[in-house]
Amino acid sequence: MQLIKTDNLLSSLYRIHFPEKGKVILFADFDGTFMPFSHESVCTDRSKFPKEEFSRYFGLFSDFLKKNENKLEIIITTGRNLPKFMAFLEHIRRNDAYIPLPKKVIVNNGGDIYQCNNPEKFFTCGYAEYSNYNQDAQKKRAEIKKLTGWDGTDIKNKIISILNSFNFQVLEVPINEFSSTYEELSLSYYLDKYGLDHETSHFASIQDDGLLGFHIAFCKNMNNNENYLANLCQEINNAFENSVSYSLQSTFYDWQAGYGPSIRLLPRIDGKPLSKLYDVKECLKNVIENKTDDLVIAAGDDENDMAMLLPESYADLKGATTPFLGIQVISL
Repeated sequence: MQLIKTDNLLSSLYRIHFPEKGKVILFADFDGTFMPFSHESVCTDRSKFPKEEFSRYFGLFSDFLKKNENKLEIIITTGRNLPKFMAFLEHIRRNDAYIPLPKKVIVNNGGDIYQCNNPEKFFTCGYAEYSNYNQDAQKKRAEIKKLTGWDGTDIKNKIISILNSFNFQVLEVPINEFSSTYEELSLSYYLDKYGLDHETSHFASIQDDGLLGFHIAFCKNMNNNENYLANLCQEINNAFENSVSYSLQSTFYDWQAGYGPSIRLLPRIDGKPLSKLYDVKECLKNVIENKTDDLVIAAGDDENDMAMLLPESYADLKGATTPFLGIQVISL
């Protein structure tokens, strides 16, 4: 196994020694790793989009993938939810640019798995259906339910019921951020659409994160009532504490919720919130159990990648200390 800390994935891929019989299975962070160009440079001002540099980089990337298409599987694992990911792709398309898209994307730092059989169609017709109704996603949800008792549909329904009991106007929106780059997908768009005010309207917005985690944004006037948020969290705890292993984090100032209050609810595995580590570790278990010759690589650059980039994260895997798995840490 290789753990690569890098802000330029292509330069790292050139250094890979492919196994003679197996393939490389690469879990790559998106922002800052698979995508070395910043959100601002791609999504804000089209006149400043670095098209020449962008096209050159991903032209080389595409050539590398074509050369190694039977030996390399890339899975993007991102902190973005699917609407944020697709919004970024849309800005690339508007700039008449292109990137090679993997068929699998794992969203929300280890959440649902989305799959698309023909992702290249996005840049030719503006549409590619990434769906979480696939075998890998269903299997992952079932495994996590067995480990934690987490049933995303049931939990979401109970959360909505609790929010209703607190008299919130419940919204379900693609993205809880206020960034103008997300346009009609953003929470600000939906607040305007329904005539709501971020400061004073009594709303709760559930972001479209799939079923392996929930992010809920609230009106800012909750900042003035600490007990209200605490009471809400307690109601959620009362609903799940005896049946589900979960992590609940609340804050009064969340930049991903327009700098208002928010709650994030995630499955809790091995004493920690679900993260990108889960999928990499499950892949490694499969390599060990089936004794394949595949090389598993995790690549990232940011804080939300650290769990999957630390060798000690895999120390409990049977066989992890043998030459068969051989963890190698690389910083580029």
